[in-house]
Amino acid sequence: MLGKGFINKYYDLSREKNSFLCIGLDPTTKEVREKYIIPEPLIKKYGLINGTMKFCKDFINAISPFTPIIKPNAQFIVYNFGYDEIKELVEIIHEGNCLALLDCKLSDIGSTMDAALFWIEKLGFDAITFNPFPGYMNGVDAVYKWSEDKEKGIFALCRMSNPGTHDYQSKIIDDTPFYLKLARDAYSYGANGFVVGATANQELKQIREIIGEERLILSPGLGPQGGDPEIAIKYGSNSLGEGLLVSSSRTVNYAYEVMGWKWERFAEASAFQAKKHRDELNNIKQKIFS
Repeated sequence: MLGKGFINKYYDLSREKNSFLCIGLDPTTKEVREKYIIPEPLIKKYGLINGTMKFCKDFINAISPFTPIIKPNAQFIVYNFGYDEIKELVEIIHEGNCLALLDCKLSDIGSTMDAALFWIEKLGFDAITFNPFPGYMNGVDAVYKWSEDKEKGIFALCRMSNPGTHDYQSKIIDDTPFYLKLARDAYSYGANGFVVGATANQELKQIREIIGEERLILSPGLGPQGGDPEIAIKYGSNSLGEGLLVSSSRTVNYAYEVMGWKWERFAEASAFQAKKHRDELNNIKQKIFS
């Protein structure tokens, strides 16, 4: 397994904070969607970029005590922020004693991967998600080398949480479902993380059996996507009830909306929801593994 340094850091922080909740950072405004948005008065007061930055910084500071790892989604940050803003967000994540996972689903030929990984490293991220579809040679081999050289986390996309995932990831290739082939290949190359949606019950179980005890599964799809946390924890965890990162984004990012709190209390609402999610997950875990 590559990137043992990242794995050790994750387990240390997870145990220290008594949390396996991974919290996404998906900042967006009313121009993109009607629901789950940054409070409009915040944008009106500070402007689009500065208002979004304030939202992100206040959010990170509020939820850091309840998670070992924060997952900025590249689709929500790289098109409106520059290098300096993203680097500052990563620094704030680290100041909160959290790891920074860039959810970029990196996918391209090797030389292009190398360019992306250079800047991801400069920005200070501890881990990435990547899409193994380009294949290994002159493709995702760049990701594995990065993990080995820099002691980073690399989460191979195996089975997504959306219904359309069956269009390709469940197809049979060489008598094997494609998602299982992806997982087995990533395991053999040394990946230390695997992305398997919380909506995929049987797949979680199968992939945990393939990857063993120490490697991590990142499981998105709770909340609005309908994933069952009890089933995800039962099938995605190792024998000690560890190794699973249950991801939550919108319901924590925009907790002020979910709970009907005043917008001025958005950070406080996110902290409340993060703690609630953490405690609920811990209670489920205790019930299963006690």
